[in-house]
Amino acid sequence: MYIEKVEEELRDKEFETFLAKRKSGASKLATQSNSKGGLAKLTAIHFEAKAKPYAESLKHANDKNRDSFFKKKAKDVYDKLRNLDSISQREFQAWMGELEVWGEVYIRSKKPSSIKLD
Repeated sequence: MYIEKVEEELRDKEFETFLAKRKSGASKLATQSNSKGGLAKLTAIHFEAKAKPYAESLKHANDKNRDSFFKKKAKDVYDKLRNLDSISQREFQAWMGELEVWGEVYIRSKKPSSIKLD
């Protein structure tokens, strides 16, 4: 029982570290893109939109129902994207940034060892 609790705490800490690092990386990319100006502003909008979902994910990182929470958030954003004819480029970039966060957070939460980057 004790070993299981320690393993769960380690997984939760690893998950929080993942979220914090991804949030920091998105912020860095938003700042770099903003400084370039021009069409890079679309990239800045995309990465700026990730700050709030990452912060919200960190708040719910240890919730028992975090998987269903993250999945619902992803679905809500996905539903906004369904009608491309009625949204602006700015909305598209922002919502795609949000969708990426909720999707990756949900997948990481459900399958923590699924990241194979090599």
